[in-house]
Amino acid sequence: MTEHDTEKDQPKKSADVETGLVEKAFLMGLGAAFFAKDKAEELADELVKRGKISREDTESFTGRLVDQADSAAESAQKTVSEETAKVVQRMGLASKADLDRLESELAEIKALIASMKPVGGGPAGS
Repeated sequence: MTEHDTEKDQPKKSADVETGLVEKAFLMGLGAAFFAKDKAEELADELVKRGKISREDTESFTGRLVDQADSAAESAQKTVSEETAKVVQRMGLASKADLDRLESELAEIKALIASMKPVGGGPAGS
């Protein structure tokens, strides 16, 4: 392997690691939300057994805890989105807007070239 090959592979490996970390963070956020819901239900059941809340109050109690977990998950997802955008920027990837702009420019160039072609298909200047 040459020194050039090593340099070429390095950014790809770094990008793969960053992408993997972002994916793991996202999955952790989802897992945390599901885990929180399960734990909220377990906690509510335990409080009912101990007589701290009534069975009727468990739905409200669990709902509040789930809402808090959802809020935390949304916050985590926002953070993951922001970090993903940073990773994409560091990797130098084109955005959808970049690609749309290039497609538009390419269409304009094609139209300009087509307008410059001689009518009749013969060589220019004949």
